[in-house]
Amino acid sequence: MRLIRRNGRVVIRVREAREEDVGQIREIFLAVYGTDYPHRELYDELWLKRSVFTDDALILVAEDTEAGRVVGTASVLFDFGAHSDLVGEFGRLAVHPEYRRMQVGKLLMDKRLEAIKNRLHVGLVVARTVHPYAQRISLAQGFIATGFLPLKHFFRHRESFALLARYFGDALALRRNNPRIIPEAYALANLVMSQPPLTPDFIVDEDSASYPSGGDYRLEQLQAEGYPALLRIERGRVRNREIFGPMRLDYGFFKLQARQTSGL
Repeated sequence: MRLIRRNGRVVIRVREAREEDVGQIREIFLAVYGTDYPHRELYDELWLKRSVFTDDALILVAEDTEAGRVVGTASVLFDFGAHSDLVGEFGRLAVHPEYRRMQVGKLLMDKRLEAIKNRLHVGLVVARTVHPYAQRISLAQGFIATGFLPLKHFFRHRESFALLARYFGDALALRRNNPRIIPEAYALANLVMSQPPLTPDFIVDEDSASYPSGGDYRLEQLQAEGYPALLRIERGRVRNREIFGPMRLDYGFFKLQARQTSGL
């Protein structure tokens, strides 16, 4: 439990969210973002209630103990599976406008790190570039800048995001050395991997064959009947598979659709 004290009394306390906090969490997002937050599910109290009880997410709240109200919230979304073991995304950070500049965001980050440090190998932060405060908090806690996502989400207008990462436990000891990259990725890879605790040990591969340019192909929207064949490919039943995307296929076709993921 993290606390801010004033005149010896607890003012702000950070704790795990409870069912009765759901309505106030929703109100915080409305106060901060209006109705423009791109993750629309955070306005749905039923979805928030499920998230409070699920093992796939850690949701924290900052509580003003004098006023008896929730004034901030933050989450860690866990992603466990064959392709993303022990990865968590630090996100959904929002502090009520009346409680800014009170280090509430820092307390929420501290508590998240304390809660997950023995559960994750890699933590990711996707931070809005228009608000550098979240980036400063992350950098101060040992996260390193690893990428930039231009115009990723639409709020009142399109916004870009910074991607930051931190390693925990045995993550670096388990990491495979000498990753191979294409020449076009050299500048970015060198910039990112030159930051401690990483080492720029990648190998630039200039000889790998490119995708075949000849032949006739037909593109169509991915349908349920095409899903099993694609799933067999991703699970490694062929060699040198080349399938990329933001989500694992083994989530299931309808969950992919629910997450607004589409394929060709």
